[in-house]
Amino acid sequence: MPVEPNSSAPASYSVSPVTLLDASGKDPFDSLPVTCTREDFILMDCWTNRLTYWSGEPRLIKDQVFRAVLNHPLPFQSIVLAYCSRWRAHAYGLKWNPEVEQHVGRATKGLEQVMKGGMKIDTDSLAMALTGMAIQEERFGSKQQARGYVDQAVQILRSRSGSNRVAEALLHYVQFMLMPLHPAVPEDGQQWLVTFLRGAEELMLEHSSDAYLSSVPQRRSTFQMDSPLFPLLSSGPRPSHVPLQSRIYIITKTAPTQELTRTAALIYITAALWDFQGSPSKTGRFLDHLRAIVKNHELDRFPACESFVWLLLLEGYEADLQEPERSWSTSELLKLYKQLQPELQFLFTLCQRSRKNLKLHPTRVTIFFMYIYSLDLLSGRHNTSTVCGQPFAHLI
Repeated sequence: MPVEPNSSAPASYSVSPVTLLDASGKDPFDSLPVTCTREDFILMDCWTNRLTYWSGEPRLIKDQVFRAVLNHPLPFQSIVLAYCSRWRAHAYGLKWNPEVEQHVGRATKGLEQVMKGGMKIDTDSLAMALTGMAIQEERFGSKQQARGYVDQAVQILRSRSGSNRVAEALLHYVQFMLMPLHPAVPEDGQQWLVTFLRGAEELMLEHSSDAYLSSVPQRRSTFQMDSPLFPLLSSGPRPSHVPLQSRIYIITKTAPTQELTRTAALIYITAALWDFQGSPSKTGRFLDHLRAIVKNHELDRFPACESFVWLLLLEGYEADLQEPERSWSTSELLKLYKQLQPELQFLFTLCQRSRKNLKLHPTRVTIFFMYIYSLDLLSGRHNTSTVCGQPFAHLI
C-alpha cells in the first residue's frame, strides 16, 4: 500500500516504496540524533535511497551530508526530515500539509531556541541547519527567506577558520543552486567578471607555450575532447541515467542544476590553475587529481556535474594545494554569472546573425565568454582575442 502524506489529495504512485518492515521505526544501533516514527523512517528513505537529479542519484553528496547531520538533532531535522517532507508534499501537488507543518515547525523552533541561547549547538551544525532551511525555501517556499538563511550561514562559517569540510561544501553547493531575485549586476561585478576572464585568457596563453607544456605535459590533454573531464565540462543537453520508473524522485525537473554546477566547476578550476600559476608541480598534481576523482567515481561513464563540483569543494588533495578562499570566490563569481544569464540567448542569437561592426555592452561580452568559451579557454582551442570577428579589447 502506498504511503501518502496526510492529505486527501489523490496520488497515482508512492513517493517512497519503503515497506512496513523497513519503516518499522527501529534504530538498532541508536545512531540517530532524534527518536523517529515510522513516517520519519520513510522520509529518511527518501533522502538516502530515492531522491535524485536528472544526471543520476548524488549518493556521494547525500551520504556525506547524512553522516554529518547525525551529530546534532537540528540539522537532521532541517535537512532530512523537513526537506523531505516538503519534497513529498510537492510531489503530490501540495505546498503544505500536517507532516510539513510538523517538521518545518520543529526546525524553525529549534533555530529560534538557538538564537535565544536555549539550545547548545556547534557552529558547523548550526550552519548546516540554516543551509538546509535555505534550500527547501528556495525550492518549495520563499526565495527571499532562503537568502536570509544563507546569509546567516555565511556569517557563521566566514567568521572562523577550520570549519567542517562538509558543512562548508554544503553551504557553497546550496549557494550555487540559488537563483537571483533581481538580475542586475553592479558595475564592479561586471568588472570582476571581465578581469577574471582576461586572467583566464592570459593563463591559457602561458599554458599553451611549448616550454610550459614540456614541464606539465598533462596540461595539454586534460581538457581535450577525448579526456575523462570533457563530458562533464562541455555544455549541451545530456541524457538521463535515471530509470523511467524512478524519475518521480528527481528533486527538481526545472532548475538547471547541471549547468549551474558545470559553470561553477569551470570557475573553480580556472581559479585553481591561476593559484598554481607559478608552480608547474602544483598544476600537474591538481590536474592528476581531477582525472583521478572522475575515474574513481565513474563520472566519465555517468557524467554528473553536481557530484563533480561537490568533490572539488571538498578539496581532497594535498594540503599545499588547498585554498578554502577559492570556494568562496567561486560562489561570488557564479552569483554574478547567474545575474547575467537572462541576456544569454539574445547575445548568442545576435552573434550568430551579425559578424560585422559588432559593438556589445561589456555585460553581454562577459556572458558570451563565460558560457560559450569557458571550456575552450581551459583546453586552449579558442583564440579569445576576438569575438564574432571583432577584437576583444574593442568590444570592451
